[in-house]
Amino acid sequence: MKISDANSKVQMDAYLNQTQAARSQGKVQEEQATQAAGQTAKKDKVELSDGSRLLNKIEQASAAEQSARTDKIRQIKEQIEAGTYKVDASKIADSMLKDLIKDLG
Repeated sequence: MKISDANSKVQMDAYLNQTQAARSQGKVQEEQATQAAGQTAKKDKVELSDGSRLLNKIEQASAAEQSARTDKIRQIKEQIEAGTYKVDASKIADSMLKDLIKDLG
């Protein structure tokens, strides 16, 4: 199947001209309606999508987790500086073995 560039260019130009004409006509009609109603100020309305709301919730949860992590890091730093930080060797060994098994398997 061969696609002709010349034909698609003509169609694209016609589409762009048509949409520009429709936009300018819509703006003229909107201005006329506003003037006829005696309104000089327009009111904007914003509606957030469900995806946007979900993203906002995720950001809030992430910020809360980051705050908890920052507190834990601060506590560990204080313990290290005071010389009271104790390392649990068995937890480190378990974690190393789990990582090794995961990498091998």
